Amino acid sequence: MEINWGNVQEKYHTVLQTQAYLADTKNMIGELGRGSGKTTHTFAPRIVRISYDLAGSIMMLAGPTYTFLLETIVPEIVTYLNTHYTRGIHFEYGRRPPKHFKQPYTEILRWEHTISFGWGTVIQFGSMDRPESFVGKNIVHLFIDEMLRIKEGDFRERAIPALRADKSLFGHSPYFKGITGFSSTPNMETDHDWWQEFESNVNPEVIKEVQYVAYRIGVAGGIIAKLKEEIKFFAEKGGCSKKIETRQKKIKYYQRFMERWSRKLRARRKEKDAWWCYLKASSFSNLAFLGLDYMEQQLMSSGDNWEKFNLSILGIRPKTVKNKFFAKFSEKHIFTDSYQYDYESPVRGELVKSIDDHSIADKYEKCSLDLAYCDKFKPLLMGYDPGYFMSAVFAQKKREFGGEELRIFKDFHVITPDQHREMAVQIDDFFKGHCNKTIYMYPDRAGHQHSPRHRNNPKGKTDIAILRRELEELGWIVHIEGITRTIEYWEHFFLWDRLLSERERKLPKLRFCQYEAECCVSSIQMSPAKKRDDGMIELDKTAEKKLDYSDQAMYSPQIATAATYLVFGLYHDLTPEADWDSVDIEGL
Repeated sequence: MEINWGNVQEKYHTVLQTQAYLADTKNMIGELGRGSGKTTHTFAPRIVRISYDLAGSIMMLAGPTYTFLLETIVPEIVTYLNTHYTRGIHFEYGRRPPKHFKQPYTEILRWEHTISFGWGTVIQFGSMDRPESFVGKNIVHLFIDEMLRIKEGDFRERAIPALRADKSLFGHSPYFKGITGFSSTPNMETDHDWWQEFESNVNPEVIKEVQYVAYRIGVAGGIIAKLKEEIKFFAEKGGCSKKIETRQKKIKYYQRFMERWSRKLRARRKEKDAWWCYLKASSFSNLAFLGLDYMEQQLMSSGDNWEKFNLSILGIRPKTVKNKFFAKFSEKHIFTDSYQYDYESPVRGELVKSIDDHSIADKYEKCSLDLAYCDKFKPLLMGYDPGYFMSAVFAQKKREFGGEELRIFKDFHVITPDQHREMAVQIDDFFKGHCNKTIYMYPDRAGHQHSPRHRNNPKGKTDIAILRRELEELGWIVHIEGITRTIEYWEHFFLWDRLLSERERKLPKLRFCQYEAECCVSSIQMSPAKKRDDGMIELDKTAEKKLDYSDQAMYSPQIATAATYLVFGLYHDLTPEADWDSVDIEGL
């Protein structure tokens, strides 16, 4: 919301956004909910303010992965800049800036992955999955997003040492060697919450003092602008010299006030007890703009999924699922070194360049060639769960330190009315650069059954037959593997328990990609176990009945089920005999 009054503009800001603007400390950490204006009204404006105060410096925008930066964070920042500034005049991105831009103090050799400003400040990118992106950097301020995905050790060992810019050049600024870190509220046990401890660094009384002084300075600036508008009006009207003189005196008074207190405020922000500000807010912090209808819509879309509403809207960390079916699953089973960024490979007759060779100004479509653990010359292993919510996971085996690892590096899902064709196209598009067009599919037994839904389908009468035909039409060779008999849940349970515990060196290890198999990881963590009346263990699929399809990827066992078919199909001979005395699940 914005009202124009000549040179004075009234703009809507939430209490949170106003607090962030007034505090404007050296270090600012934000734990903010959906719709709170985190990026467009808090993060991006702060980037511009700091870049101007540290003109000519090199700053860094960091995230958990380089692909996350390029796909999620950078586009939102560029959107803000395009809305409020003019590209080629005030800022540039993805290419060498115009000649009229001031030069930064450090020479930049490649501009493809930078955001630059007319006053000489340049933002470079760094990610925790690329340690080399921090090597040799001398940055003056660090901006970092989605801290819940970043390990504390990586942050301290990679990002912090890069904060070593020249104090003689930039030490005048209260933002010098500061950190601006934002994140959503941590969700899973595998999310990282170490950064929440920064809240204890805040001195609330000092921050209130800083905010009050900044508010008074801002009000004074607004009064001056309004007085100038009145002087202009009276000058055009004529015969109002006394009114003009009165207002000129007031302007001088407020200018002296601003100069005096701006110096004091700047000095105060440089003092150690005023270094930290921690912002925590739910979506309700932006209620005046979003409106109650937005909250009602979010509540309605969440249905019975209160965990989703509490997390995304209220910023309340959900309770851990009790009685987990995949009880031994933990952080050690997740890998984050997921991508490779520098390669060239022919895809369907054209030479495809890596992410590093693309400018951020160009659209880049991520594909399997970007995956560090996907060997394009080896067949793909696929776990498949058909139905109205159809899901699949992809993996390959890898020999590591004399043992075998199963790396599950990608998941897919489609929701009715999308079905087999849409799933096949998704798979084909992502694996377009894969040289070995062979898939070994491991479905569940139900996928072999004839369904009334498919009796008139010319491509097949079962889910497996139809998907196989769709993939074959796109050039894939599909082999159907797995077990066709009914598999009891206790068999899955004990096999996963044995593999995830990793007590036996000879057994294969299971590893899941944090970023490209995110739904699978979440699904595993959100899969509870239950006992039947006869004492047998089952996978509790209640969420698949209660939740909307749109929520089931992250909050139900749907995609985890596809992984169970793959794992059982590959390693069913390792299933131990049921030993109920060894089962120790609280509540069962």
